[in-house]
Formats: sequence, structure tokens, C-alpha cells
Amino acid sequence: MSSCTAFDLTPVVEWVENYFRERRLREVARQHAERLRAIMDRLRGLLPDAELFEKSLELTLKRADALEKSGDVGGAVVLLDAEIADLHNQIKLIEERLERRVTDLQRRFHALPTRASALRTGAARLDTFVKAAVATDWPAAERERLLAQAKAAQERIAVPVASAADLSAEGVRKLEDTEAQFTAAELALATAQAELEKELAATQKRLLSEKLGLPHARTVTIAEFLAQQPRSAAPANADEDRMAEKLEELLAKIGVLQDTAGWADLMRRADAVRAEDEAPRRRSLYEGLVLEASRRLKELRAVEQWLLGVDELLAHAAPFAGTAVDAIVAELRELRRAGRPVDLTPWRTRLAETQASERTRMERERKRQAVLESLAELGYETSEGMGTALVQAGKLVLHKPGEADYAVEVVTNRDLSLLQTEVIRFGETEAATEQERLRDQEQEVKWCSAHDALRDKLAQRGLTSNVKLHIPAGTKPVRVVKRDKAPAAARATAKSSAPNRA
Repeated sequence: MSSCTAFDLTPVVEWVENYFRERRLREVARQHAERLRAIMDRLRGLLPDAELFEKSLELTLKRADALEKSGDVGGAVVLLDAEIADLHNQIKLIEERLERRVTDLQRRFHALPTRASALRTGAARLDTFVKAAVATDWPAAERERLLAQAKAAQERIAVPVASAADLSAEGVRKLEDTEAQFTAAELALATAQAELEKELAATQKRLLSEKLGLPHARTVTIAEFLAQQPRSAAPANADEDRMAEKLEELLAKIGVLQDTAGWADLMRRADAVRAEDEAPRRRSLYEGLVLEASRRLKELRAVEQWLLGVDELLAHAAPFAGTAVDAIVAELRELRRAGRPVDLTPWRTRLAETQASERTRMERERKRQAVLESLAELGYETSEGMGTALVQAGKLVLHKPGEADYAVEVVTNRDLSLLQTEVIRFGETEAATEQERLRDQEQEVKWCSAHDALRDKLAQRGLTSNVKLHIPAGTKPVRVVKRDKAPAAARATAKSSAPNRA
């Protein structure tokens, strides 16, 4: 090998690309995790008992850190790719579950007015039923008593107020409370019907026994009475028969618009569709609602696509955190918070230009750090200011602890694409004794093995090196540097080890 060697430093393209991709994927994974968390929070609001498995992204990021530190940046990329795919699948599943939940809630909300109408009709028919069931030859007192019982039953049946469709946690709680009230009222109606039937039957039996032998008409039951009532007209056609179902499907799809300004208007129009009795008018109202909902959905999707574009720029900026790119990132985050779509071309252009210059600087910094870390692992002393010196002056002098007379001089060009190393000796004169020449050669041989190890360690950090110049050990004398040019630590060591000449 040599006491003086020059070699180039070239980043391995795959390593560099994996590094930047790994940093970008971290941001993408974080964005997916935030979106999944938001969807889960909404589903929990609509379905408090939902069993949701929420993955911890931090564990995956720690594993990626460990792989990166071990030099396996490609493994970190594969890990993050898999994590993002898993998060994407979870988002899709939760969104589907959320849509089913919204559909069910919409159906239940809009069933409340129908249940209220059925309760009012059923309560009103108690009085009608008693009037129809009491025979004309029954005593007036019995007739009045039974009508009074029917009236009392009607008063006990309180028809709840149907709550408006509200797809929030509080809205779901109110829906469940209202449904419980409806169930209690429906049970009260059924109980009242049964009690009236029982009382009518008992009254008939008692009156018959009092008039034993006289023919008497049998009392009809409520079921028989309802069967004799005229049925409501059938829907005009199959399309009208499916109108309610189609409306519920539409409302489920536009549930994502609940937090937008036009939601209340859409709900009013949906109520108007339900309330309309004339089929042509109802169909027209429904079609108008579809058009308006589609327009609002299109606007929402456009905003979502724009936000995805902002997120994509943020992901591409993530590998450059802590650089001049941060100013652009701050502007993008402010745009995202405002939520008003604008042309992203100016930011995209600025980001690309800033990234290009920062990437050059970062690659130079990574080379500098790789050189210092590799030398430190070989036992050479490095300090905080050495990195700056290597970039600005292009020269460092390093030595191992305890070696006061020898050091390795590291010289680089501006972009650290070329690295030259040389063994030097500290002394007062360039003339060397025989003993010093032997020690010089010994130090050169030691540096030969360290030089190979240095190249290996640089390779582990993604830097390949090709020897451009080498001067074999012993070919020329080791260069001597005045002690006042030695690093402070070396001078202190030399001073403490110098013989006392007093």
C-alpha cells in the first residue's frame, strides 16, 4: 500500500435513492396514519362499541431506524412500503364500514317520522275500534265506559318527536334515545290494544250471560277491524316503489358532506322528497337533489385531490427537513390549513430548485460525516470543529490517542469527491535518524491496514472509492510537520511525555 493515497468518493446511486425514498415514505406513512386515525375517530363517534385495531406507526419507524443504522436502507424502504400498503388497506376497510354505518343510521333516522305516523294512526284507531266493536244494543253506560278506557289509553301513548338526521356522536346518542322512546310508545299501544280487546270480550261475555238465550253478535278483534279498513293505494310503478331506497342510498353516499356548509340544505331537500305525495313531483325533487349532491361531491373531491397534491409535495420535501426547504414546507402547510385550492405549480417549481441545491449540500455533508465517523471507528480522534474544517479548509490532521509523534493528514476537494491521506511526523527538523526512519516505516505499514479498513467503512455508508494515486510505503521520506502545527491534543501529549531537561 502507501503512505500517501488519493481516491475518489462516489455515492452508490441505489443507496442514495433508497435514502431519499425512505425519508419520503416516512412522511407518506405519517399522512396515511393521520387519515386512518381521523376515519376511526369518526366511526367511533357513530359506533361507540366498534372494535378497531389501531396500529402504532412509531414501532415501524423505530424498526426502520434500526435498519438504516445497520446500513440496510433498502430494507427500511421495503418495511415502510409494506406499512403504507397495510395502512391503505385499513383505510379502505374502515371507509367501507363507515359507509355501511352511515347508511344504517340514515335509514333509522328517516324511519322515525313513519313510526310517529303509525303511532298516531294506531292511537286514533283505538277510539274508532271501540265504536265499531260495541253492539248497538249494548247499554249506553257500557259504551261510554269503554270509550273512556280507549281515551285514557290514547292519552298514555306519547308520540316522540322524530329527531333530525345528525351524523355526529351526539346525534347518534339522541337517535338511540328517541328510538327507545318509540319502542316504549309502540309497546304501550300494543298493550292498550290487548287490554281493550280483553275488556270488550269480558263485557260481551257478561252481557250475554245476563241475556242468556238471546242471540248476540260476536265482538270483532282489532286485527279483524284493521283488516276491514281500506288499504292505501299502491305505488304507481316499480321506480316509485324504490324511491325511498334510492334516497337512502344517496344520503349514505353524501354523508361525507355533513361537515360542509350546504349539508342542512341537502337535508331539507331530502325531507321535501319524502313529504311529496305526487309521484311526478317527487321524482323531480329527487332528481334535483341528485344533481345538487353530485355537484357538491364533485367540489369536495376536487378539494380532496388538491390536498393530496399538497401532501405529495410535503412527502417529497420530507427528506430535506432542517434545510432551506423548510420555508416552502411552512407555506404548503399554511395552504393546507386554509383549504382553498390554488395552483401548486409555483411551489412545485421552487421545491424542485431548492431540493437540487440542498441535495448537493446534503451529499457533501453525508460524505464529510461518513469520513469522520469511519476515522473515529478506526480509533482516530475527531472533534466538533473538524467537520467544518474539512469542508471549508479541505484539510484535517488526526491522530490516535497516545501517538504524539505521528498523525494522518486528510485532504479533500470542495465537494469531497476526492480524498487524499498521508502519514506525517511531528518534529523540529526534517532530518531523520535511523530509528525515526524505522518508526516512519512502521507507521506507514500500520496506516496501510487502516486505509483498507477506512474504505470498507465508507462502503458500509454508501460510498464507493477508487484509488487514483498511491505512493508505496518507504518510497519517499515521511513528511515532517512542525510541532506548533500539530493538533492541540497532540501537542499536549508530546509536552507531557517530553524528558525533563532541568
